[in-house]
Amino acid sequence: MRDGDLKHVFDMLERAFSALNIDYYLIGAMARQVWYDRGGLSFRTTRDVDYAALIGSVKEYRMVKDYLVEREGCVETRENAFVLLTKDGVQIDILPFGDIESDGSVEIEGTGMTSIRVDGMKEVFESGTELVITESGNSFKVATLTAIALLKFISFDDRPEVRQKDARDIANILLHFFNLHSDLIYEWHNDLFGDVERELENIGAIVLGREIKKIIAANAALSLRFKGILDVHITLAEKSPFILQVVSEIDKDVETIVQYLTDIAWGFENNSES
Repeated sequence: MRDGDLKHVFDMLERAFSALNIDYYLIGAMARQVWYDRGGLSFRTTRDVDYAALIGSVKEYRMVKDYLVEREGCVETRENAFVLLTKDGVQIDILPFGDIESDGSVEIEGTGMTSIRVDGMKEVFESGTELVITESGNSFKVATLTAIALLKFISFDDRPEVRQKDARDIANILLHFFNLHSDLIYEWHNDLFGDVERELENIGAIVLGREIKKIIAANAALSLRFKGILDVHITLAEKSPFILQVVSEIDKDVETIVQYLTDIAWGFENNSES
């Protein structure tokens, strides 16, 4: 499923958010694919479209769902109160953040999953999106690849037993980050090509850490949590469920993945640029 096949879904969400004056950005697999497409990379397809929406209250979130059900023919699901299905079966996840939050969580009425953690979504909204015109002709904000990696680290940490795919997605981001951001790296991070000899993937991991720091630097608690996530998996090494998922996804050994995480942590703590 490419974004050109999803114009009807993008149009539908654009009408809903515009009518209700709600700001939003694209996250998840479709957001990742936007950046992979630019780099000429193909990846697993999806029938899910994930949006983060700036929502002021549970009532306002209910208005979004009612609009999509009553005017666009979407159907709510029993399994997840944050998910709607379009007439042709495309899954739309609308994850609210903003004033609707309470201590980093959002709880709404419904059946199935009714509570989610939304750590990092506000920070990504403020510092981790870019305006993109898709091949479908739609124009909206999309989470950067750096922001996607950040949110996936957090979501895996929240629910490691069901979020194994997040670790595998991070594995692929680590594999391709340098090539997808080479212009940025050569211009703003050329200090990494100095006396210390590094592989390009390790440089990419360092830059990923630096760019994540830019997004969450103003949130001390989240910065501490992110560094803690890295430290735990670096320490656990071959006993880390995250590292084992990464190893299963790409042709690298545990030691290499531990070094990638160490590089991210070093970049996060050493954010100087040339």
